[in-house]
Amino acid sequence: MIGGVLPPGFKEVLALVEERAGLAAPSCLAAALEGIQRAMARANQDDVDVYLREVSFDNALLDDLLTELTIGETYFFRTHEHFDHLRRVVLPELRERQGPEHLMRAWSAACSSGEEPYSIAALLMAEGWEDHMTVRATDVSRTALQRAQQARYTDWSLRGPSADRMRPHLKQEGRFYQLSQDVKRRVQLGYLNLALETWPSAESGLWQLDVIFCRNVLIYFNRATIEGVARRLHASLDDGGYLFTGPSDPPLGDYAPFEPVLTEWGVLYRKPLAGSNAGHFVPLQPLAPLRADGTPFTVGTPGAVSSGRPGAGSLPAVAPGASASPGARPSPAGGSSGVAPGTFTTGADGATAGVSPLWASGTGTSASGAGSYGGAPASGLGPAGGGAPSSVGTVSGGAPASGAPAARTGDASTSGTRTRFTLSVEALEAVRVALARGDWREAARRAGAQSADPEGALAAVRALANLDPRAALFACEEASVRHPLVAGLRYLEALLLLGQARLSDAERAARQSLYLEPGLAVGHLLLGHLLRRQDQSAAAARSYREAEGLCRKLSPEALVPLAEGERAGALADVARAEWRRLERTEG
Repeated sequence: MIGGVLPPGFKEVLALVEERAGLAAPSCLAAALEGIQRAMARANQDDVDVYLREVSFDNALLDDLLTELTIGETYFFRTHEHFDHLRRVVLPELRERQGPEHLMRAWSAACSSGEEPYSIAALLMAEGWEDHMTVRATDVSRTALQRAQQARYTDWSLRGPSADRMRPHLKQEGRFYQLSQDVKRRVQLGYLNLALETWPSAESGLWQLDVIFCRNVLIYFNRATIEGVARRLHASLDDGGYLFTGPSDPPLGDYAPFEPVLTEWGVLYRKPLAGSNAGHFVPLQPLAPLRADGTPFTVGTPGAVSSGRPGAGSLPAVAPGASASPGARPSPAGGSSGVAPGTFTTGADGATAGVSPLWASGTGTSASGAGSYGGAPASGLGPAGGGAPSSVGTVSGGAPASGAPAARTGDASTSGTRTRFTLSVEALEAVRVALARGDWREAARRAGAQSADPEGALAAVRALANLDPRAALFACEEASVRHPLVAGLRYLEALLLLGQARLSDAERAARQSLYLEPGLAVGHLLLGHLLRRQDQSAAAARSYREAEGLCRKLSPEALVPLAEGERAGALADVARAEWRRLERTEG
């Protein structure tokens, strides 16, 4: 069911898209409206009813509309951990189990402009599978498939930290790069609507696959379509085959009998081996991550994550009392911080983590004053009753010169005080140097955002946000790949996206945090704020009511998880004031 308020006719266009492609109703109807209008303009049509009839029968128009309503964000070797795991674990296991003559069958299920399947092909060639491989690539957008067929790219497709692996296969022609025929000819492109029951099949070649990449596409589907796609993905895999999904995609365990495989960087799925073949399976062992250039860390390499195996590098230990909350206590109540909700504040050292929450406990009103919640610089973003912020444990000692963060002290989950996280002088300088040259991955590593410990990653991302919020968002997304089931990272990502005014993306991240932790009261508060900013007052009021209900279940003096020491009673009052004000406004 498509909800919200749209001009007559546009709601029917979105309903058609949901029927044909299984796409869920967009969270931001205003952005969807603009996308439809752009597609109509390219079709030289200004009558939405006529456009609806035309798009119902013209596949080219439907493809163009789908391109507007989805994001074809990709680049070569995107999320390099997936490709590293394919190279270091999946391919050796497959060769041992199936033998050297086995034909490796891979599928990029939403290939967009082709960077993903061509990266897969290049990796297989580098690993000696040239004569024993087939790579299929499909997409619902014929426009995207045309770009993939041209295989002509710009620097934007090489912006990833591991994209240099592709440069040997690219020939520069002015400002463009043309892919070599040696790689191009190994990828078979074709149209496929994942929402339809037309696959798997031997005719399409989508069956008995060893590896499927279906990343960052399931987020667009409604629940029924996700269930059908998950079931068909499982059926498309050979026994023992692997499925890579994106960090933002929903978990698939409830939809098909996949075997989740937990790695140091996140979760992938495997179709269990059947019968006697199960005895030939090589158990997965935790592996230290590779550098961005694909080379392995060695013993004692700074920034290497401990794998629990001899010879693996390790990160410095994190203080046992470290908090996983996604922000630090801001200015005291009643004082004007001049910071917009969702942005970060910088301490005197330039690297002390702090995030301004979207509430002011003890006031019963919105953080920025009645009638302007979230729309103006925030004031009164602090603890109930005013006064100075609670003291926090400071960090003693410095971090190694490698840039690993210093240890943290305090325990926000029990003491009510925020945990202070600071970088050593050497680490801070290394982070700043990396940021100056635009190397966000190196900056994240130096800050400690790639830590195997999710609490350490959270704290490092917060510290990085004081220096460059864009780099912090990049680091947060990378950390979410490593820790896909940590709700705090998704919540922090939502705050960072809100700071960039990317409301629909922030809403998606907030919803993901609640999918992982439905009882996260601050997640419901944040979602209510985001929905209100997008003029979805009824939905916002529901979120605030849910937040109040969760807080009321606790003792009034209980600390609310991830709320930076705020008390349940105070936050319940804030949530109640917000939904009641929304109801008065609507009335």
